[in-house]
Amino acid sequence: MKRIPRPVLRALEALAQSPINTSALAMAEGQGFAHDTLYRALGQPLAFFFELSLKLCRDLGGLDRGYLILDDVFIQRYRSGRLGLRKMRDTATGGWAYGLSLVVLAWTDGKRRIPLAFLPYFGEEESKLDLALALLEWAKEAGFRPEGVLFDAWYAARQVLEWLHVHGWPFVTRLRSNRVLDGVQLRRHGGTRWVKTGRLRGLTFAVGVLKRGGKFYGTDREGWWDSGMREVYRMRQAIEEIFRGLQQELGWTGHRHWRRAKLLAHLALGLVAYGLIERQREGLGLSFYQCRRRLIAGKLSLDLSPLLPVQVEAA
Repeated sequence: MKRIPRPVLRALEALAQSPINTSALAMAEGQGFAHDTLYRALGQPLAFFFELSLKLCRDLGGLDRGYLILDDVFIQRYRSGRLGLRKMRDTATGGWAYGLSLVVLAWTDGKRRIPLAFLPYFGEEESKLDLALALLEWAKEAGFRPEGVLFDAWYAARQVLEWLHVHGWPFVTRLRSNRVLDGVQLRRHGGTRWVKTGRLRGLTFAVGVLKRGGKFYGTDREGWWDSGMREVYRMRQAIEEIFRGLQQELGWTGHRHWRRAKLLAHLALGLVAYGLIERQREGLGLSFYQCRRRLIAGKLSLDLSPLLPVQVEAA
């Protein structure tokens, strides 16, 4: 891995410790940070920040255990501006607004959470499914061997499920009620609580499908072909906690950048800051938000030691 420029370390400290962190200028105001130094940190490519998050996960043993989670989040702006954003549907609210979507890959072992990487969707070229497959390829090349991959019904497309099955990565997903199992839509299979195995239309392999509470879950791992698949799926909630922390605490809402590269670097910096806070709060027995409050109050300084074995550049 390349050396970490000192401005990146300073920007991570500023992002984690500043009460307002929507831009380099906002993070510098009232803090002991130089605006120019923080702004230089945003000149790094996205892959550089993702390598830092990968290191945080690797040090937890996350490549050989735990679960990967795929999801997307809408990043809103009040107007298109120089970013050239289109109006897109915010899946959380159902409304339309200017913004971009991020397809995000995260890791959890049920207790700890590390956001790993994202790819932006501006509504222009590749689909979100293409971006999800690219993130899975990135994880494979990084050496991940997850216990499972979790995602909601939108990502349960044939190409994603086939990719995971071919590579031996078990999955648990929600399924829409109109998916066809052995020639019959799931909602037309009788009964209120059941587990069935068979072929979903378009797939080349068998899956187990669970119905509970009007919801349908599917997996290709035979050991989960029972009610246990719902318990595994519940760990997908970790990515909702990640999104909440990034949006409320680490500059994913209200950002002020007007160049795409700078905006994306700012968002990627948030991934790394989240992972560092997650590592630090675990050692202190705090919640993510308790640790963030103490960082803002100056009662803690961000622990950069998980990154410091990597050599640091002066600029």
